[in-house]
Amino acid sequence: MSQAIRPSDELRTAAAPLIGEAPEFVRATELARRFAPGDAPILLVGPTGTGKDLLAQHIHEWSGRSGEMVDVNCAAIPESLVESTLFGHRRGAFSGAVEGSVGLLEHADGGTLFLDELCSLALGAQAKLLRVLETGVVRRVGETATRPARFRLVCAVQERLEGRVRAGTFRMDLLQRVGGIVISLPALAERGRDLVLLARHFAAERGCDLSSEAACRLALHTWPGNVRELKAAVGRACWLSRQTLLSVETVEEALGCGADLGVGQQASAGPAWLARVLAVCEAHGWHGGRAAEALGVHRTTLYRRLRSEGVSLRDFKWGNGGALIGRSG
Repeated sequence: MSQAIRPSDELRTAAAPLIGEAPEFVRATELARRFAPGDAPILLVGPTGTGKDLLAQHIHEWSGRSGEMVDVNCAAIPESLVESTLFGHRRGAFSGAVEGSVGLLEHADGGTLFLDELCSLALGAQAKLLRVLETGVVRRVGETATRPARFRLVCAVQERLEGRVRAGTFRMDLLQRVGGIVISLPALAERGRDLVLLARHFAAERGCDLSSEAACRLALHTWPGNVRELKAAVGRACWLSRQTLLSVETVEEALGCGADLGVGQQASAGPAWLARVLAVCEAHGWHGGRAAEALGVHRTTLYRRLRSEGVSLRDFKWGNGGALIGRSG
């Protein structure tokens, strides 16, 4: 049976802890831990902010490799510098190359190479990367000699790459090479009470805690930016609060101070969040206690919040959910 992942499980690693008990999240971490000691490339798939970079750090530490982890954001490398950055170059290989440079692939020899946003690599760089993965050696730009580049490869993308292969922007042979082990990370909105577990952890890191009302307010947000957005919001709330116990008003203010990742939609207030919490309630047979547990809040807090919107779970349970206003729960 899957067990919750909590900070105490990660004391042997230097990376930040992996926290969660949602089955999909626990399964992802179990797969990562199981495959970490091997050599096969691992492809992490998940929306932005779900913790792919953190899981990559744990894979490196669980692997026991003596070398370091080299973290590369492929989307951040200018197209004109991709080959030089990844593969290195000799002095004078091109205009402006006044000194030779060791590429990041060569630097990762004996350790782990983490390629984030892998799909951003141009086709030319993809072909050269494939050659390195097949041979275990790298040739710097402007050189004929090869140098060892044997590393554990971990890549990350926001979506599966099959669509890009069909569109002709990603090589099928490279996908076959990097996608031997695919691990999917769920969005925060799909992780149930993990949201409150994470929020309390982030608050505790700053010496704070969440009131039940504050936890409920966080649970009703849709979090398009996932764990990264949650951590930033809790951090803002801690800075804004004059007390160590974060109130719902402080959390509300902190959410308002953040970027609108919902692209102009009020995802955390009104019909959108109400629809989300009702979906959770429906999934649990309109049982308030089980729904509250899934949301990570106390049952009375859930009832009180729903009553403020004129919603009664009793009406939904008996098929009378069409009229929401004026109900008592």
